[in-house]
Amino acid sequence: MIGKTLLSPAPTVIVGALVNNRENYLTLGGHGGMSINPPLLYITVNKAHYTNAGIKENGYFSVNLPSASLVQKTDYVGLVSGRDTDKSGVFTPFYGSVNKAPMIKECPVNILCKVYNIIDLPNNEVFIGEVLETYVDDDCMAGKVLDPKKINPLILMGGSYWELGNVAGAAFKEGRALIKK
Repeated sequence: MIGKTLLSPAPTVIVGALVNNRENYLTLGGHGGMSINPPLLYITVNKAHYTNAGIKENGYFSVNLPSASLVQKTDYVGLVSGRDTDKSGVFTPFYGSVNKAPMIKECPVNILCKVYNIIDLPNNEVFIGEVLETYVDDDCMAGKVLDPKKINPLILMGGSYWELGNVAGAAFKEGRALIKK
């Protein structure tokens, strides 16, 4: 028994927020989708993080999916606090239709979110965001579908970062063989 609630592996994400009018980034493993209509996702952030104040102040945040080639910078922005270190120059920021949350040009997938709700937990805050815009590098697409191998997301599991392996099966298809007719 590990003694923790770990549902990994999961892609690592970098949250972008403006804090005191400066771009700030935070690496997270706690995130996920919640709803398609409306399109909602969540991030869970320890209350001690500097980024929380910027998300609350501006009402927006971005979720950026780094590729494995960004492992060093991704780990760095998760290790140092924006209270003590200016992280605004680590990545190239860009903004969507709302100039309230920086997205990261170097990341192949970027999602702009407006705060939909905040859940207060004993040690964390769960920010539920309504997805307003999603940006994907064209070279990470296979036709109209995201290609995970081309994205090559950084996977966090335990104390290590990993890269993707091979396809294990087709979602919503493999189990059909077990459905009784």
